[in-house]
Amino acid sequence: MKTNIYSKITKTAVVMFFLVASAPAIFAQFAPTSSVTQTPIEERKGSESTYTVPGPIGDEYSWEVVGGVVTNPASGVTGSGTSADPYVVPFAAGQTAITVQWPDDDSTIVSTTGNVSVQRKVAHSTVQCPSQIQSLEVSFWSNPTIAIQDADYEMCSSDPTSGDITVAFTGAPNFDFKYTITDTDGNVGAEQTITGVTTATSTIGIPANLANSSSTVDQTYIVTITEMNDAFTGTGTIIDGTFTITVHPTIETGDITSNNSLTRR
Repeated sequence: MKTNIYSKITKTAVVMFFLVASAPAIFAQFAPTSSVTQTPIEERKGSESTYTVPGPIGDEYSWEVVGGVVTNPASGVTGSGTSADPYVVPFAAGQTAITVQWPDDDSTIVSTTGNVSVQRKVAHSTVQCPSQIQSLEVSFWSNPTIAIQDADYEMCSSDPTSGDITVAFTGAPNFDFKYTITDTDGNVGAEQTITGVTTATSTIGIPANLANSSSTVDQTYIVTITEMNDAFTGTGTIIDGTFTITVHPTIETGDITSNNSLTRR
């Protein structure tokens, strides 16, 4: 039976950053009892997170971790962190919290998973009674970023452009982003908003042709990313947010003259 419990385990994320996929832990250290599977939570890949239970601190607690590395307590931990051989923190009095370093951010739009489980033992006069095994599945997502994939280029006035430009995301779909366009006359258009992107890339349309209205100086057409978000609260990081097309002026040859031309009177 699956029971949703929201208050038994809380987490404090220290750093935001990633992880390898895992199956449920095999509970190598725990006393054999039933288990309680909490509603899964989501974090950022690369997080160093502290997981706690409410106590009391006089009882003994053992922890098991799949997919991450136990960093506190720093000693006594066994195992390799796989689902078949989880990291095991042996039973110890008052051990109501552990800290786990999850694998680094792999800069994708796909989640990875890990598991943190804990069991409590209560001492009576002649026996110790184990609790149910409390199990928490954690899904991990990359940090939210956006980057324009196309390189700046230059062109002659009124020549064809190369077409749409591509932006790439990391983080958790769906993605939203905003951008502005500065035309070749220097006018900044209204901020444009794209929402609900479910894939790793999206495109921004560029005119088929661009003309330079000056006959003497270069003009530029500029796309500027102003904001991005993934599925979670907070804004993402704009890694490469500007794309520029330099449009050279139309070249004028000038009038043809002759050193022998006549002048009528």
